[in-house]
Amino acid sequence: VMIPIMDKAGRVIAFGGRIMGDGQPKYLNSPETPLFNKRRVLYNLNNARDRAFAARNIIVCEGYMDVISMHEAGFDTAVCACGTALTPEQVKLLTEYADEVVLSYDSDEAGQKATERSLALFSGTNLQVRVLNIPGAKDPDEFIRTYGRDRFEAVLEGTATPLEFKLAKAVKKYDLRNDAQRLQY
Repeated sequence: VMIPIMDKAGRVIAFGGRIMGDGQPKYLNSPETPLFNKRRVLYNLNNARDRAFAARNIIVCEGYMDVISMHEAGFDTAVCACGTALTPEQVKLLTEYADEVVLSYDSDEAGQKATERSLALFSGTNLQVRVLNIPGAKDPDEFIRTYGRDRFEAVLEGTATPLEFKLAKAVKKYDLRNDAQRLQY
């Protein structure tokens, strides 16, 4: 599947390819050009920016298909990085359109590590950051297709603060019934 990547004004500046079956790489973007620098572009910001500017929030996903599913379900402030990880340039771009960012990355280990890296990028900004926990699915696309829009909205309303996210991740390493491990936690 070829996905057009547009700048903030809605002009096509690149394409993202996604294999729908088995194979590698799963995603492949156009090469960088003077118009397309993936560090400075957020996929679908051209569609999300007006709504985000009014709502003052943006949902940051891990992939194109998550963004497409979220927009189809009515969550029209969803965007994603055009590459493997969110960059400082993209975070700066987010500050122009929102007061709050919800990180909605995959629930697998790679997605959780991407969440941790992204949280660090927001530390020097005035953005309020929340983290979405996606129970029973690997990503927002799968969750919406399996459980529907209304359940996703309920999950979205129960987002965690960065501290709550870190504590929930840390607690899995310890047996809190043990005094020494509880102290380590």
